[in-house]
This record gives sequence, structure tokens and C-alpha cells, in this order.
Amino acid sequence: MTSTDSVRDAVGEVRTGEREITISNLSWFDYLVVAVLVGLVAWIYMPTFTWWYNVWMAEESSYSHGILIPIIVAFIVWLKRKAILSTPVKPCGWGYAVLVPALFLVLLSAVANSASVRGMLFPVVIGALVLALLGKAMLRQLIFPIFYLYFMCVLPGNMLGPFSFRVQMLSTSGAVWILKSIGLAVARDGQTITMPNGVEAQVAEACSGFRLLISLFAFSALFSFLKEGPLWGRLSLVAITLPLSLVVNSIRIALVCLVGQYRGVEAMHSFHDYSGYLVLLLAFIILPQIARLVKCRNFNSMLWS
Repeated sequence: MTSTDSVRDAVGEVRTGEREITISNLSWFDYLVVAVLVGLVAWIYMPTFTWWYNVWMAEESSYSHGILIPIIVAFIVWLKRKAILSTPVKPCGWGYAVLVPALFLVLLSAVANSASVRGMLFPVVIGALVLALLGKAMLRQLIFPIFYLYFMCVLPGNMLGPFSFRVQMLSTSGAVWILKSIGLAVARDGQTITMPNGVEAQVAEACSGFRLLISLFAFSALFSFLKEGPLWGRLSLVAITLPLSLVVNSIRIALVCLVGQYRGVEAMHSFHDYSGYLVLLLAFIILPQIARLVKCRNFNSMLWS
């Protein structure tokens, strides 16, 4: 390095406008502004957090996986910590152009007592906050964990019902096909499957597979993010979620029916209570095999370095 280069570097260091500012060298005032805005958002969303928790912990909730999402998001951020700490901080005014209307809609939804809408705006608020305070480069680093927050959001009931019913019908049809394929003369009436010995299995909404679908979708999205491979392959891991959940849930219903046929009603109900864990384990075993087929064999080493 020549003496001219050394002087140029030294001058660049003393010019505040040319220094690269990262999270590690923000001023105390910057930290104070971030803390105040984050605290304000947390205070506004406290009723939503409480409502989410109650929904997650409700018996037979379709969102029981929601309590794991903040932990997973924190884990993703930790994996990316080196890239995040080295990313330049350049606040962007466009963030406020999104943040202010988003918070206004949050307040309107609070007045209208629409907890679902308020919750669905949460990732938007977080993304706008990151853009406003830390800039576009930081938003690119955090875009996946911010998007992942949607998996803990609770959808409005009028969106959930029709789709859940459709999944319920498809799972029932799949189970009937499996049972007939192995030679059992079963009868179906809507969501009720009658075995040859007269035992009836009711495929209720809790057994529809919708809960499995949402949980598996959240897992496959994380799995795809952690894998390295072609974009089409990683997207395939997410796209396969719906057919995979239908297949494994149909297998579950068929197994419950078989237990009812050969072991009786009491054994069928006992098996039903823990069969959900078995099919979830089956899905977790199948997904890595699909990853191999779509050339996503290894985990992304850059995330773990």
C-alpha cells in the first residue's frame, strides 16, 4: 500500500459520512431510538400476543405450533448473526412510509376488535421498522425470519373453515381408497367410515389434517431455508407440503380404522390419541428423502460457519 492510499484511508475514517456504520458501532442515541420504537410496538401488540398464546395453547388448536415460531425465528437470527453484524446500517425513510399507515391500520383493527387482522399486520410492522431504522441491506438479511413470523399468526375464521373442510374431505377419500386397496369392504357417508365389523370412524375437524398441514408447512419452509441447492428444488420442498400432508393423514385415518376393525372401538380411540405424532414423524422422515431427489442434499454451510 502506498503512502497516498494510507492517507486516503485515514481521511475516510474521519469523515463520518464515509464510515461504514454497523450495529456494533451505533451510538447510544441510536440504541435509545430503536429501544423506544420496539417498546412502543410491543406495547401496542401486547393484547395480540396474549390472544395468540391462548389460541396456541387451546385444546386441539390448529395453531399449536405457534409457540415454537418465536424460538425458531430467534434461532435463524442467531445463525445469521455474523452477516447481520457486518451489514451496514443505513436508515431508510421509506420504512416510515410503511410503518405509519401499518400502525394506523393496527389501531383501526383494535377499535374494530379484529384480532386476526391486527396479528396479520405484525410482520409488516416489523419489516417496516427494520427498514426505517436499519435500512434495505438489513431488511434483506432479515426478510426470511420476518416472513416466518406469519406462521404464528391466526387466520380469520371465515378463511380457515372452507379450506379445512376441503382438506377433511380429501383425507377421508384417501383413507377409504387405502382401505379398499387392501381388500376391506368399507362404506363411507360423508366424514364417517364404516368398517366391515360395523365400527364407525368419524373424521372430525380435529382429524382433518389441517393442523398437520400448517405445522408441516412451517417445518418445510424452515427446512428449505436451511438447505442448499437449486431454487426450484428448495421451492419444491415447500410445494410438496400439501400433497404430503394429505397422504400421511390419509394413512393415519386408515390405520385408526384398521385398529377399530381388528382391536375394537376402545383400542381405536386410544390409538387415535397418539397417532398424530406418528404421522408427523413419518412426514419428517419422508421430507429429507424428497430433498435428496430435488438435489437439496446438504445443509447450507454458510449459515453454520
